[in-house]
Amino acid sequence: MKPLPKTLRRLILLLGIWCFLWTPAWAAPTISKIRVHTENELITLDAELIDAFNEKILEAIESGVTMTFTYEIELRKQTSIFGDDVVSQNKVIQTVQYDTLKKVYQFTSQGKNVNRKVSTRSQERFKQLMLTLKNIPIAHVYKLDPEEKYYARVKAEMEAEGLWFPFNYLLFFLPFNEFETSWTQSTPLTLHRDAAFGVAASQKKSEPVIPAKRVANGIRSFNQ
Repeated sequence: MKPLPKTLRRLILLLGIWCFLWTPAWAAPTISKIRVHTENELITLDAELIDAFNEKILEAIESGVTMTFTYEIELRKQTSIFGDDVVSQNKVIQTVQYDTLKKVYQFTSQGKNVNRKVSTRSQERFKQLMLTLKNIPIAHVYKLDPEEKYYARVKAEMEAEGLWFPFNYLLFFLPFNEFETSWTQSTPLTLHRDAAFGVAASQKKSEPVIPAKRVANGIRSFNQ
């Protein structure tokens, strides 16, 4: 690709600085409400991404720009000496693209044991889909030891695709440039087995039990 003329480069730079200076303050996106459950023989996770959309991002989507949120998910075992061990990982890629002719938002969610497609005309609906992780598989229960403590952590990254000239040169300045959140982790987790099966985990008062469906080997729920 030929380099841009110097005059055009200066114009793009000035436009970018102007957009940057006149962009309203935008709260940093963060992950919240991480919850971990058991679902049959799987450990699943729920979480929410907050403050990820602003007016500029929504305008870009409705102009045909594809937005992708990539969620990195880890289940870790707490250790006291050599650092925490990664037990399992999942990556969920959630994408929205607006069909300007049909006036429909096309949402997809893909990851390990995750494959979902939704079409909607509702802006609120697609925002909820993009910002929410629900029942995402992160591990099999047999990987966890009831005597150990674990935690889940999540971070998210946004990427904008399909920007046209000259906005593809202005990504550094515009508020819908890529962002990446910091890691957010759940409270400590311990696996709770049903005493009727002859295995019971100690349960502290400060660690309420999250109800979950009965799964193999008498594992019923997490203490969290």
